Amino acid sequence: MLIRDRALRGIGARGVALATLTLLVLGAAIWVSDRIASTQAIASEHDRLTNVARLTASSYQRQVDKFRLVATTLSADSDVAGLLDKPTAAAAARLNERLAGLTTALDASVIYLLNADGTTIASSNWRQPDSFLNENYRFRAYFTRALARGEWEQFALGTRSRLPGLFVARRVDTGAKSRGVIVVKIRFDRLEREWARSAWAAFAANTQGVILVSSVPEWRFQTVRQLSDAEQAMLGGQVEFGKQRLVQNALFARQTVTNSAEKFDSKANYIEAREPLPNGWSIHILSPVQGAVTTARTVGRLVVLVIAAFIAALIIFYGLRRRAIIAGEQQENAARIADLKDRLVQSNKLSTLGQIAAGVGHELNQPLTAIGLRAKNAVKLIDADRLAEATVALQEIGALTSRAGAITQELRRFSRRADRHIDKISLQAALAGTQLLLGDRLRSTNTTLSIDPVAVDVLGEQGRLEQVFVNLIQNAMDAMGDGGRIDIVIARAGEAVSIFIRDTGPGIPPEIQASLFEPFSSSKPDGVGLGLVICRDIITQFGGELTLLNASGGAEFLIMLRAAA
Repeated sequence: MLIRDRALRGIGARGVALATLTLLVLGAAIWVSDRIASTQAIASEHDRLTNVARLTASSYQRQVDKFRLVATTLSADSDVAGLLDKPTAAAAARLNERLAGLTTALDASVIYLLNADGTTIASSNWRQPDSFLNENYRFRAYFTRALARGEWEQFALGTRSRLPGLFVARRVDTGAKSRGVIVVKIRFDRLEREWARSAWAAFAANTQGVILVSSVPEWRFQTVRQLSDAEQAMLGGQVEFGKQRLVQNALFARQTVTNSAEKFDSKANYIEAREPLPNGWSIHILSPVQGAVTTARTVGRLVVLVIAAFIAALIIFYGLRRRAIIAGEQQENAARIADLKDRLVQSNKLSTLGQIAAGVGHELNQPLTAIGLRAKNAVKLIDADRLAEATVALQEIGALTSRAGAITQELRRFSRRADRHIDKISLQAALAGTQLLLGDRLRSTNTTLSIDPVAVDVLGEQGRLEQVFVNLIQNAMDAMGDGGRIDIVIARAGEAVSIFIRDTGPGIPPEIQASLFEPFSSSKPDGVGLGLVICRDIITQFGGELTLLNASGGAEFLIMLRAAA
């Protein structure tokens, strides 16, 4: 026997060690799988976003190129040059009309012509209250640099509209002289709305990293990197972005954006792809990374688990094959062990069934007795042709049967700790139902049941609350024997309702008071000790408490429930 025990302990220790090692290996495999899957997911998502960034950059570039062509074409237009050479009212009116038509047809913001002094002499918005006519834009970089170099582009806020846009400027020459500058202002509202409908965030940033065109409007004039004080002063001095200090975008400031396709950064919430534009700007596409990483990790873990299951199957197969080889000499012992195990399982089943049967009998004794009495009464009433009273008795039997069914259902639910529906119920209705269940025995044992007539609603479920009352009152009657008194007193304080249940019995023995609410603890010779456990469980599920206040000179229980609104 001692040798066998030691062998069993040795086998158990080896089993624990093997299980621990298996879990460690499986955990390590999952960790490695997560890292590989995350890195591959980042790389795949980065490639996808790179293609998106290229398409987005191409779309942006086509729109800008269209207006660049317009500006270049107008810089060589004879009407434009003619108005600069000979500025007459008639020539200006004709050009104003023409520019207005072009703006509508091309969906531009505004097209206007500046003379050599920077004053607007023709504009597509000449009829509007915020017309550019006679406004001087000599301070604008796009004017001075286009006049000096032939062309220039500047993204800035409009001085009158305060709306951002890209100003495309081209110099107008007549002969060998520079006469003025034609300017096309491009608004990107439509493009930004198209970007906003996609599943990712998109924006265009200039060479300093200032976000200028964005699918997220509040990101405009934020930066993708921290600017130095010198850069802040330089950009602020250009009056391009208003008077506000340029702040770094929160996602980039918190370093939650990664543009690396080589590895997974656990701090990153977004992955970024960039595509440069010919003018030094860049298109940026941001997408949440967690979805792709989670999916990749899930797939990787499934692969690991499938491989682990396959290896486990091979090990099991090898073990079964090895067992089959030595099964001859171990068959008899295995049969004996199997027989002992079967007997132990069967014995445990019978013991459990006996406990359940005893508990059900304890809970159903009173409802079934009441059903029997009412059935007899119903027969007598039918024989006496008192059908109305017989109907009432039969209805009571139906109600009692439902109560019995609720009690057995409660015993099943007790083991599962299932959720139940809590609603507003009448405490008086629950007590009335209790009196219905126990009326016959109360009368047969000459027990006085006094119920405080306080009408109050509580949170609970009537059938289960009645079961608690039945259990407690039944216990009190068992303790008192014939004759005795049970008082139920109700008190409300704010949101709490207190229900005191007192009896005049001998009280509860001191030796079981500490374990009173533990399963299978009972002072009754034939009790199984489940009743009070179930009662406390029910009250707890209602959000209340069931406690023993006094155990000597008569037992007193307190039920605390929540008042219903």
